[in-house]
Amino acid sequence: MNIITLDFETYYSKDFSLSKITTEEYVRSPKFEVIGVSVKVDDAPAEWFSGTKDETKRFLDRYDWANSVAVAHNAMFDMAILSWVFDIRPKRIADTMSMAKALNGPDSGGSLAALVKQYKLGEKGDEVINALGMRRLDFDAAALRRYAAYCKNDTELTYKLFKVLAEGFPVSELRLIDLTIRMFSEPTLELDQTILEEHLFAVQKRKGQLMLAVAANEEVLMSNPKFALALQNMGVEPPTKISPTTGKETLALGKNDEDFKALLEHDDVRVQALVAARLGVKSTLEETRTERFIGIAERGTLPIPLRYYAAHTGRWGGSDKINM
Repeated sequence: MNIITLDFETYYSKDFSLSKITTEEYVRSPKFEVIGVSVKVDDAPAEWFSGTKDETKRFLDRYDWANSVAVAHNAMFDMAILSWVFDIRPKRIADTMSMAKALNGPDSGGSLAALVKQYKLGEKGDEVINALGMRRLDFDAAALRRYAAYCKNDTELTYKLFKVLAEGFPVSELRLIDLTIRMFSEPTLELDQTILEEHLFAVQKRKGQLMLAVAANEEVLMSNPKFALALQNMGVEPPTKISPTTGKETLALGKNDEDFKALLEHDDVRVQALVAARLGVKSTLEETRTERFIGIAERGTLPIPLRYYAAHTGRWGGSDKINM
C-alpha cells in the first residue's frame, strides 16, 4: 500500500480553536474552514492545495485512499476532517502521536515540534501563529505561499517521523491505533436526544433540590471535620494528604486537591452536589456530560474519542471531554 501523509490547516481565532472547544465541536461547527492541505505520497515531495471546499474535495479525490495508509500527527483531527468534511476513508490510518506515546511513554512530549527535535529530523515552523483569525480569502499570495511552505514542512516531518517510529513497531499495535482513530473519525452510534433531554431535566431538578438543602447548612460546608463527617454519612471516605507544613496526614478537601475534585464524578448524585456546593461549582458532572451529549446529538452521530496508550499500562484514556 502507498503511504499518504497529510496535514490540514484550518481557520482558528481567539474564541474558535481546539484550545477552546472539542475536536468534534470544532470540525462540525459552521465556522469551520479548511485554509489548505498538504499531501505527500511515499517519498514524493509534498503537494499543497488551497481552494473552496468543492475544489479541495476534487484535489483530495485524486489520491488512491482506498488502497493506502493515511498518516498524520494527531490523526484524530485530520482523519475527522477527511471523513466528515470530504467523505474520504482510507484503507488504513496511522498516527505518529499515538506511536510516539507507546514508544516514549504517555507522559512524554507528544507535539510534532518536540518529537522532530528529539529524533533530529528537522525543525517545525511557526507560520501558523500569523494565521490567527484569518479566513482563506484573507490571505494574500505571499502569505499563502508562506503558509503552504509551513504546511508542507509539517507533512515532510510527519513522514520522516513515521518512518523512524514504524521501524519494528508491532503490526498488532498499528491495527489498534487504526481502530482507535476510526472509532472517532467514522462514528456510527446515534444518540436519542429526547431521552437525554428528559434525563437532563430530571438531573437538574434533583440537583436543585440537593443544592438548596446543602447550601442551607453553611456550617457543614465551611468546616473540614463536619464536611468530612457528611461524606462519611454518605458512605464516602474523605480524601487525605500529607500536610507540607506539619508532615502529618490531613484532610484533602480543597479546590486544588485532585482526589477531592474527583468526587464530582461520584456515582451518588448527593455526593456530587455536596462537593459541588463546597467548591462553588454550579453544575454537577452528570449535568454537564448530559448537556455535552445533547450537543453532539444535534450535530450528528457520536464519535468515540479515545487516547491510545494513555497510561503506562498501555490502556486507553478519555479524550475530547468525554471519558468513554
